[in-house]
Parts: sequence; C-alpha cells; structure tokens
Amino acid sequence: MVLLPIMLQTLLGYPSMQAGIAMAPRGVGSLIFMPLVGFMTSKIDVRKLLACGFCVAGLTLIWLGSLNLNAGYWDIFWPQFLQGTGMALTFVPLTTATMQSIQPQRMGNATSLFNLMRNIGGSVGIAVTGTMLTRQRQTVGAILGENINVYDPQTQTILAQMKAGFMARGADAVTATERAYAALHGLLLQHASMVSFVWLFRLLGGIFLALLPLILIMRRPKGRTAAAAAH
Repeated sequence: MVLLPIMLQTLLGYPSMQAGIAMAPRGVGSLIFMPLVGFMTSKIDVRKLLACGFCVAGLTLIWLGSLNLNAGYWDIFWPQFLQGTGMALTFVPLTTATMQSIQPQRMGNATSLFNLMRNIGGSVGIAVTGTMLTRQRQTVGAILGENINVYDPQTQTILAQMKAGFMARGADAVTATERAYAALHGLLLQHASMVSFVWLFRLLGGIFLALLPLILIMRRPKGRTAAAAAH
C-alpha cells in the first residue's frame, strides 16, 4: 500500500489522482470478499482460510514483482484486486483465531492490544521497506553504472542519439552533450528504481509464503467468535 503509489507516481508518471484510482481495486476486492469470508469462518477451519490468504497475498506480490516500466493500468488492476481478496482471507480469519479464547468481558482490551500490535508492525514494516528500497536503489544504481562508460559502443550510440535530439531542439553542441549525460544518468536511476521495487515486491511475497508453516502450530478455534469486534 505504501510502495505501489510511490512507484506509480515516480516511475510510471501517474498523477496523484490516477495513482489513487489505480489503488482502488484492492479496496474493491476486500469489500466484496470480507462478508463472504466472515460467513465462511463458521463453515471452514479458519487456518485453511488463513493459508489461502497468505498464498494469495504472496503470489500477487510476486506478480507485482514482474512489472516493468511499460506496465499499463490493467497490469496493476488484477494483482491489486486479488490482493484485496487475499487481505480479506488474511485479516478476518486471523482475528477470529486470535480472539477465539478471549472472555467477553476482556474482549475490549484484547482487541485494543491486537490492533495496537498490528499498527506497530505496519509502522515498522513501512520504515524497514522504505530503508531497504533506498539502499537497494543505490546498490543497483552502482551496479548498472559500472556497465556504462564512454568507451562502450552502445553507450556512445545512445549518447549520440540523445545529443542529436537536444541539438534538434535548438541546443548548442556543449549544452546538448551535458543534457545527454544528464538524461542518461536519469535513465539509469529510473531503471535502478524499478529493479529495486520489483525486488522488494518479490521479497515481501516470499515472506508471506514463508509464514505458511507457522499456521500449522495454531490451535483450532472452538466455536464462533465475534471477529468483527476486533475491526
């Protein structure tokens, strides 16, 4: 929810309004599936629903990890929609499993603590992923920069094309050369950022899938629990 709007606005050129619209399918998926999942928690073991949620969330993040700079709206829409269903399959069963042994008179304190820990985890996650994105972008930029030099024929061709383009717009030879170097540097940073984003999406997807074995140690909830109280 934090990384994708940044990627849409900084790399794909989406204005803030369009970036918000591109994020809407996630909410639509959650809106449709949360009532259904709430009904299924009384029919199906919540651990199975939670495992499905982890799988859907992990796979959609890996799907987002296949994006590139040519991605269109529909390349963003379907992973977002399915991720919304994955969030519904994750949070509702998780809340049910967490609150199943809490006495009614303690439910208020328990839900407050549950939401507090979830918010703290989200805040830590945002800070960590932001730091990892910045560091990975620097690392990838340095690696890509090692393969670009003025003696490389392909680099010379690209610089010559950029210089010719700037001169065609009225710049003199010296200014056109400076702008060509600056444009090439910007192109390098753009690709480094995109590689960093998709790497981080895949990493987060892998973390979701790696959490699946932990579901095996969860106790089976007994009876129905007012999971909605935790929301």
